[in-house]
Amino acid sequence: MTKKMMTMVAMVVLSVCLISGGCSKIDESKVDSWKDMFKIPTGSDKGTANDEPVLNPDLANPGVEQVVVKLYFADGQNQKLVTEERSIGKVEGIAQQTMHELIKGPSNQELQGVVPAGTELLDINIKPDGLCIVDLSREVNQVSSARQGELMVQAIANTLGQFPAVKEVSFLVEGEKVSVLGGSVSVALPVQANYFD
Repeated sequence: MTKKMMTMVAMVVLSVCLISGGCSKIDESKVDSWKDMFKIPTGSDKGTANDEPVLNPDLANPGVEQVVVKLYFADGQNQKLVTEERSIGKVEGIAQQTMHELIKGPSNQELQGVVPAGTELLDINIKPDGLCIVDLSREVNQVSSARQGELMVQAIANTLGQFPAVKEVSFLVEGEKVSVLGGSVSVALPVQANYFD
């Protein structure tokens, strides 16, 4: 190779390094061919060596405010409700987000979830008069006992009742009005929060 040619190659490599923001070690696992070593990275390229890992999308987006909500779960003996506080992103549908957290179950291993596994929140609607209508999938009726059914209904009412806009909760299953939920709990009338249960 001539001296002139070596100088040109060196200038090209130097130019690429300067344009791409400096000479850093190339991650060889991301280089498919020798041509990729000379590509100039663009904003749409992902997985470059200088990318920072994103551990929590809420932390990466400082515009997302966090709010602490109370979730109600059964104690270890499945006899009474116990509160668990959880920090979630403050979003427009905060009641819906809170219900999803309740359905996920407790973080504390000593507590028990009250909503049967597989239950999905199909819809939630808060009326101007404070009536919150919760539509759940049919799995909500697969409770293990009458007591779990009672705890589940009261846990949902208490969890949603923490929001000032919610005065009482009415239940639907698969879009249909029901008078009994969880096998034996009467929900013919809307349920109010009862924090002392």
